[in-house]
Amino acid sequence: MKRTLVLLVLMILPAMVFAQDDLNVMTNWRMYSDIENALYKSIAEEAYGMLDSREDRLSLMRTRATWELYRNNVRRKLADAFGPMPEKTPLNARIVNTFEHEGLTVENILFESRPGFYVTSALFRPSNKSGKLPVVVYVCGHSANGYRLEGYQNVIMNLAHKGMAVLAVDPMGQGERLQYYDPEQKKSVVGGPTREHSYAGLQYLLTGRTMAMARLWDGICAIDYLHTRDDIDTSRIGVHGRSGGGTMSTYLGAMDERIMAAAPECYITSFRRLFQTIGPQDAEQNLLSQIATSLDHGDFLIARAPKPTLVVTTANDIFSLQGARETVEQVRPAFESLGGIDAINMIEDEAPHQSTKPNRERVYAFFMKTFGVRGDSSEREIPVIDTEKLTVTKTGQVLTSGSKNIHDLIAADSKPYIDSLERLRAGEFSQMRSNSILKDARTLSGYRQETELSETITTGRIKRDGYTIEKIIIDSKGQLPVPALLFRPDSGGKHPAILSVSQAGKNADSLEGGIHESLVREGYIVLACDLPGFGEMTANTQGNDSIINGVSFNIVFGAQLIGRSTTGILASAISKTVSCLAARKDVDANSITAISMGICGPSLLHAAVFDTAISRTILVDSPLSWSSIAENRFYDQNIAYTIVPSALTAYDLPDLVQAHAGRDILIIGPQDGTGTEISSRDIIVQTRDAHTSLGSHVSVVSHQDSGDLTATLLSWLAK
Repeated sequence: MKRTLVLLVLMILPAMVFAQDDLNVMTNWRMYSDIENALYKSIAEEAYGMLDSREDRLSLMRTRATWELYRNNVRRKLADAFGPMPEKTPLNARIVNTFEHEGLTVENILFESRPGFYVTSALFRPSNKSGKLPVVVYVCGHSANGYRLEGYQNVIMNLAHKGMAVLAVDPMGQGERLQYYDPEQKKSVVGGPTREHSYAGLQYLLTGRTMAMARLWDGICAIDYLHTRDDIDTSRIGVHGRSGGGTMSTYLGAMDERIMAAAPECYITSFRRLFQTIGPQDAEQNLLSQIATSLDHGDFLIARAPKPTLVVTTANDIFSLQGARETVEQVRPAFESLGGIDAINMIEDEAPHQSTKPNRERVYAFFMKTFGVRGDSSEREIPVIDTEKLTVTKTGQVLTSGSKNIHDLIAADSKPYIDSLERLRAGEFSQMRSNSILKDARTLSGYRQETELSETITTGRIKRDGYTIEKIIIDSKGQLPVPALLFRPDSGGKHPAILSVSQAGKNADSLEGGIHESLVREGYIVLACDLPGFGEMTANTQGNDSIINGVSFNIVFGAQLIGRSTTGILASAISKTVSCLAARKDVDANSITAISMGICGPSLLHAAVFDTAISRTILVDSPLSWSSIAENRFYDQNIAYTIVPSALTAYDLPDLVQAHAGRDILIIGPQDGTGTEISSRDIIVQTRDAHTSLGSHVSVVSHQDSGDLTATLLSWLAK
């Protein structure tokens, strides 16, 4: 683990540490002044192309029949994009207590959306109304105390006073449903609501499921509960919420046919405008290959056409108002063609990301009109209810009141996939299995072998004793140019070559006396590169919680939306640099070894199994088990950058080591999902037969046994 500590120290040291030589490649190049955003922008540009194609198709829609076909296709694609839904199981719902408040009857309710997985909620209804009432499911935004927030209570109680029932539900990670709650600290050890959602969402993503699915399922079960009550008119069900609640009301309105009226607030925009502004947000807001399968925000609305729908916006919201306007106008023809000419509407008010009184009153009026409820839609002042009175569980948190946590569900859903992979790995190795792994890995990761380079330019040179360092930019005109240092021995002729990629960036091992100098003095040409997101290309941390080395969730989830992964994108960049090496006259193209340090390992492993120009591979401190991310409640989020959506449905990283058979591979200090070193014996047992059958070797060395890293590398390379 010493190597890992060194990498982390190097990543946070100020640039002055490297003052002995300026190893930066893009300094003073104005065209690269925004290079830290290159990875994000390349993902966005790819998304724009997909969105253009969708808009072209929509422009051809003319008749009711074409819109019906489109709507039906959207519903099918959305079902796939959310990921597999759980089976319906008994809700075991119970009313914990009932009390009166300002003319309202309030019931605190507990139910189970999955066996042993508790959902806290409250039903509000006017005390003076009898018989079956229309109902609004209220899904709150990202507040620490869930629907108990004063602003949310205000909307809930006003709707109830207008003559409707309102079922308010705590989302996971909020209110009484903190999924990473520590009783001693009395808070989540992971962070706030969005952090909890993304932390679990990344684990779920490995199995082809999404946090969006998990959140949606809670809402579907809440509607199931309403159908068990005699006092609810289940033909008149609505849904409303702001921010994160706007997301969930959008989902429920699209995916549950029992929703008659939907009023999502401060969420609807378009992916084009989202990418241009704040970027993709936390895990619950991103579906599988959503943009790649031609889905945009407007498709959530089209899926429910022609049912009454009100899009609620504010002029200065974080979600682009322009995007909301464009989306509503884009879907209006669908509603008109399908018989709901007045069913889709949008309201605006002057405010930031918040609820305003004019908007709230128009929401009340919308539900009253849709449900045929008479009365005054103006808002009234109602004293808020103390949080204690709205507490559903005995302890104030589901996890200390007997509930399972979200990871219990993730682990259970992951187990069949993990068990299947282990059985396949333990069986006799076959070329058919290897081909299957490669096919699935290429598809799921979004890897593309890039061999065509626009231009490689030199930006400087450093002369050292016995060798020269050239500063170059590979594929300089491409969307993802790669800054690199080329270490070239002074001796002539062809040389074996080494490609080096590191979590700490190319500069970390390029100091005098460093690993790269040791390699070039042994006669190797060394190409040390900064992959997108690292070194000089460290990503801008604006947006949602950053996870590693400046790479933020909007990049990881942005790649997910276009049907790719950061691992696959970086693997493509690695292949591009290998092409640069192989084309050089002073390089022996039959002897190119690739080395990775830290979390760049999975990207190199993907590139190596696809790109046969890489003759040997060395992984140092590489994550080598996605299964262990799913299996452990707490994992190392540094490794989140390596996740490939749906990977565990087809392969894990040890399977790629098997598929590497035929070419030697050295693995030093492999890590599991918690950042703990994996037993060398486990990896050798899993992968040795494949390599032996094809005459290659897999060598796994622990840090305890490796000694000096440079010496270990040189010894292995000399074999």
